[in-house]
Amino acid sequence: MQRLTLTLLLFVAACADKSEYFGSTTPPATQELRFWNAAEPRSLDPHKTGGIPEFYIITSIFESLTCYDPKTLEPIPGVAERWEAVDGARKWIFYLRRNAVWTDGRPVTAHDFVYAWRRAASPQTASPYVGLMFYVKNGEQISLGELSPTELGVIAQDDYTLVVEMQRPTAFFPKMTSHHIFAPLPSHAMDNLLANYGEKWTAVENIITNGPFKLVEHKPYDQVVVVKNPLYWDSATVQLERIVFIHTEDTATGLNLYKAGEVYTMQSGSIPLAFIKALKQKKDYVSGQLFFTYYYSINIQRKPLDDLRVRKALSMAIDRQAITDKLIGKGDIPAYSFVPPGVAGYKGYRGEGFNPERARQLLAEAGFPNGKGFPKLTIYFNTSDAQRQIAEAVQRMWKEHLGILVDLQNEEWQTFQARWERRDFDFSRDGWQGDYIDPNTFLDLMGADTPNNHSGWISEDYRRLLDAANSEADETKRMDLLARAEEMLMQAQPIIPIYFYSMSYLKKPFVEGWYPNLADVHPLKFVYIKQNWKEGS
Repeated sequence: MQRLTLTLLLFVAACADKSEYFGSTTPPATQELRFWNAAEPRSLDPHKTGGIPEFYIITSIFESLTCYDPKTLEPIPGVAERWEAVDGARKWIFYLRRNAVWTDGRPVTAHDFVYAWRRAASPQTASPYVGLMFYVKNGEQISLGELSPTELGVIAQDDYTLVVEMQRPTAFFPKMTSHHIFAPLPSHAMDNLLANYGEKWTAVENIITNGPFKLVEHKPYDQVVVVKNPLYWDSATVQLERIVFIHTEDTATGLNLYKAGEVYTMQSGSIPLAFIKALKQKKDYVSGQLFFTYYYSINIQRKPLDDLRVRKALSMAIDRQAITDKLIGKGDIPAYSFVPPGVAGYKGYRGEGFNPERARQLLAEAGFPNGKGFPKLTIYFNTSDAQRQIAEAVQRMWKEHLGILVDLQNEEWQTFQARWERRDFDFSRDGWQGDYIDPNTFLDLMGADTPNNHSGWISEDYRRLLDAANSEADETKRMDLLARAEEMLMQAQPIIPIYFYSMSYLKKPFVEGWYPNLADVHPLKFVYIKQNWKEGS
């Protein structure tokens, strides 16, 4: 009741506030960014996590071969000064800068990348993003335990030349290398850190990093603090002196903190749905298209979800337009495919839409006329008002159109991630934000039995189509092959796309260098506080 009362008061305040902005707009006296980062990070190990809260912290303290351009997301030099493709992109050579160092003063070398990538591919690591390593020669076989990590196609030709052999030609590989799974680790210290501290090697007093910021504080379920790294090779570009990541899963609390000026930015999609209409009128409300799909994963190993007719019936009984327009109301697009719009030259595939009559017919054919005899299953979702409201809408639609009942179960972020990875669910709220602007970043998710393939659906024919697409030099033909793969995926229905996210967040007007883009990725190296900003200026 206390939380509900606070939420209602906030809503009234939002509607009554006549300012052009929501809440305080007074810039801080220092170059400090306060960022509401939602859930407590599961880990700060670049190989042990796949969530957005972790992404922002990890990419601020670790730097990979390339970085994201803050406006276009194209790869720009990171630890690598330059790179070149060899033999039709079957091999890539990255030339590392000589002034990149770790926070202990030791140089960052090609050997650090070799060490890190071998660890990322190892089955003992069980990285959620291990699928990205499958592009490197032998990556998949290593993850399955069929080859030693030393067989990974990454070689330190010398201290400052990294040679990467690809499993197949991969022209877009530099776009991938900004991701934190490709970050280096301090090979001179890691074995000792892991032996002495285990998972706690990422603790403030132990961790060694190479990014524009360094970790100085971590209070679980409260905040993470990083400060400018004076040893960073491009420290002259970094204007922020300090970043405070605030962690609470309660979006109403996050919004209160923003209004009071306690945080200056919020993650996209973090605004409680009840406030969207009022906040759309404010100048600090940011909206736009995102390369991000909200979907439900179906555990296809569980009966009766192993029956394609059941999966298709469940999908056809969901009125996506009602969810996006009447429930969410922030400009999201109903999703009938997996890959969001926005990729030049990609036509994609549109699956079947809302068709309750056909859904009932399919369910009857599967042996459950009007839902009779259908077992009670559960939709799992992470703690969030928006996730609950969407789950409740799907619950109502399945009851109304199919006559089936499902339970709802929310869990805090870390518990929920672990459930995903062990596939201990019937239906699971899911989502994927593209790591680079290409259909492959979505389609590849379902191409192998990796921790991020939560449904567990595997198809050799699908994998062959993806392999053919990634080996195709002609971009038009490659896009056609990817579209065929998407069609195969949607025909199998191991997932139920619900909608394509629209960008929706708040950012104080004095926060500069934070640009809206398709992936909603904001490299904090380029962000700064405009301390002389005044309303009306």
